[in-house]
Amino acid sequence: MTEELYNLPLYYDVAFSWDLEPEIGFFSQLFREHVPFPVERILEPACGAGRFLVALPRHGYKMTGYDTSPAMLDYARQRVEEAGTSGAVTLVRAEMETAVFPREFDAALNSINSLGYLLEDGDIVSHFRLTGEALKPGGIYIVHIACAWDGPPDVDDNSWEMERDGVRVKTTWAIESEDRAMRRSHQLCTMEIDDGGEKRVLVDRHELRLWVYEEFRELVERSGTLELAAIYAEGAGHENVPLDGHINGEMGNLYYILRAV
Repeated sequence: MTEELYNLPLYYDVAFSWDLEPEIGFFSQLFREHVPFPVERILEPACGAGRFLVALPRHGYKMTGYDTSPAMLDYARQRVEEAGTSGAVTLVRAEMETAVFPREFDAALNSINSLGYLLEDGDIVSHFRLTGEALKPGGIYIVHIACAWDGPPDVDDNSWEMERDGVRVKTTWAIESEDRAMRRSHQLCTMEIDDGGEKRVLVDRHELRLWVYEEFRELVERSGTLELAAIYAEGAGHENVPLDGHINGEMGNLYYILRAV
């Protein structure tokens, strides 16, 4: 597992620089439907290059983001300052399984399976417990993950290309294999980078938690501070997914709404 990607925040930021406004609109809808008070303060574990730290303050939210990567945090701080929103953003270096914050947040979010880097049950439960303790009762934690496939995982290349300020990045992210016995998903990220004519190829392998829905729900319950309130699909309609249904990787990434108790 190399994960060099997380030491190259510019290329990471360009690669994932799609328009966040539709997703933020969905988050706002979730806040209205699931939180019994106005959402003002949001916690973002594994905030990375700061995409949401730049975008969400434009909608009036105050953000606290944390990450383990000094390179990511330095880059996120620079992006926030350039955006003129540093007054609404706090950045902290911390790990998901040990990060402790006062109980002052109305919501939290964890995007594109950043949670998957927690491999062991104990670390996952610790993260859920501590995040729940940082949320006001009734606040929600939005977790965006995909579960294990019933059949062979989709190993077809998932590729996209983004460009900003003379930097073009073509990213290919694929599942290499799923190990159900060990609860591991082995994934491959390849980036073809053209930085003002200087070209390079970055190849990263990632070992992530393989999520099984029933186990995920049990880990949430074991936290003692969070409960699963709802699940929503991706896509324009964000259809509600029944909590008692069968959930698998064929359904793609889903949004899990965990409510602080």
